[in-house]
Amino acid sequence: MEEHKQYLNENADEQERLAAEQVMEGLQELRLQARVHEVALERAALYRRIFWRRFFLSLVALVMITGAAYLLFGKKDTTLDPSTQKQSIEQQADPSLPANQQDTPPQNTNGRKIDRPVAQLDPAERLPDPRYPAPDATSFRGEEQAGQNLKKLLNQMWYTGYPLTGLRVQEPFLKAHTNLKNRDFDAAYIELDRLESQYAQNDTLRYMKGYCLLEMGEAYEAQTYLSSLQGKHAAWEAQLQWYRGLAMLLAGEQDKALAQFRQIAARPQHPYYKQAKKAVGLLSR
Repeated sequence: MEEHKQYLNENADEQERLAAEQVMEGLQELRLQARVHEVALERAALYRRIFWRRFFLSLVALVMITGAAYLLFGKKDTTLDPSTQKQSIEQQADPSLPANQQDTPPQNTNGRKIDRPVAQLDPAERLPDPRYPAPDATSFRGEEQAGQNLKKLLNQMWYTGYPLTGLRVQEPFLKAHTNLKNRDFDAAYIELDRLESQYAQNDTLRYMKGYCLLEMGEAYEAQTYLSSLQGKHAAWEAQLQWYRGLAMLLAGEQDKALAQFRQIAARPQHPYYKQAKKAVGLLSR
């Protein structure tokens, strides 16, 4: 290389020098391209290592989260007491369809089958707890202790539910119907109150409003609507009798309510026979 440079400096003409310079520049460009290519390969390898490292860490984190979720939720489901699971399934049934409750063979708290006749069973042995709590008692809102005692009693027998047995709802009552299914009693009451100016004598409206008032704790008004339907619709009658008894008890009229429940409890084929037997037992203590 030194001899080549000496030759170019001493003996080469101008054209040879220019050619030599072009060759040297080309060689430098090739060396630069080769270096760029090497750097690019090194960076690609680095990025691959970073990608796989992140992928592995993400996979480990996902496995840990899945395991934690299984321990948190899976264990809870598997350790649930079988008796608690059974009670939960029973409470999913609609309380407004009490006849379905008679299909399950009565069992005691020890899980052994009870051989006594159904009529002799304690109603508490055969009924799940009501799905929803009772409202506050209207007539006792100024007397705290009396109201609490009545509320506790009502909570044990508040077997209510919606849709109402035998009721077919069409326009213009569908909006209120949806509100009642969602247990939005305030919204249902406002809608029914608006419709009442046009359909004051409509039995569907009166039945829906009577039930709505009952769930809102307005016992006296609920009685007015429910009593106005007595004997008018055979498909509604059994549930109306039960709801009228609850309205009486909610109003503090315990003697009237007890008489109503005794009438129902005297008829083993009544859909609310079991509920009435339980109510009579609680009110006769």
